[in-house]
Amino acid sequence: MLYKVLKTNAASCLLFGVLFLIAPVVVANALGNPPVLLLQILGLGLIGNGLLILWAASKAVPNRAAVLFFAIGDAIWVVATLILILTGLWITTVLGILLSIAVAIFVGACGFLQWRLLPL
Repeated sequence: MLYKVLKTNAASCLLFGVLFLIAPVVVANALGNPPVLLLQILGLGLIGNGLLILWAASKAVPNRAAVLFFAIGDAIWVVATLILILTGLWITTVLGILLSIAVAIFVGACGFLQWRLLPL
């Protein structure tokens, strides 16, 4: 089950990373007013993270510290999303808020499952 969660998390990172890189203006307009350059940098980071998750998932037994790192990163994503929404910083449209909450729920679920399924 952990492998499926890791691969799903990796796929979402890669998908959003590519989206942020190839269509940052579209994403910025949907969210509200985040800096386009920030979205592009975030896209690169998401691609790197997605590749690291795939690497971890390729191991016979995923490294406990790596899985914990990804779970903590997911928790940080959720908290940061909530802070941005609650402060009205960058995520300001109704569509942006709804999409961001949906993504945060998904990311939070991935993080929780990764934490619960940590190898001993």
